[in-house]
Amino acid sequence: MSGEHDALPPDGVLRTALTVADAWVDGSGCLREAFCLKAFDDAGDALTRLAGMGEAYTRQTHNSWVALESHLAFMVPARRGDRLRIESCVLDLDAKKIHVFQAMYRESELLATHEQLSLHFNTASRRGCPFEPAVHAALETLRAARAASPRPPQAGRRVVLADDAAEASS
Repeated sequence: MSGEHDALPPDGVLRTALTVADAWVDGSGCLREAFCLKAFDDAGDALTRLAGMGEAYTRQTHNSWVALESHLAFMVPARRGDRLRIESCVLDLDAKKIHVFQAMYRESELLATHEQLSLHFNTASRRGCPFEPAVHAALETLRAARAASPRPPQAGRRVVLADDAAEASS
């Protein structure tokens, strides 16, 4: 697989551009949640393809990946016709799992984030399995390059109704 990882971004962040389509918005012209998640999913697919896990990989190895956990957070609505950028990066990985963080921007304005834990699995056995060595190496290269920058402050958030201090006093 020599030379296949030459296209990996030096900072470990894949930037994907998109425009909010008419079919993706609600009656108020705002990007619907399902299409926001689809945009993040498409950008995540681009990240895994960059690491060598495209359709050919799945056909040849019978391996793919599946989401185990996903967290979508909204800051500012995207609107019909907005030109957006999704930045995707690998925060962590082990032999079988990958932790991806993504941020959606309109120019420099952060609109939404998505964080996902995925499992590499065999499509025949439907069981988790280790990444192929070249794929793991590419993902590790992306992780290591991204690790040189501060961790995104939105990473690792949890869904809560009230903060722990307020909850403890009630």
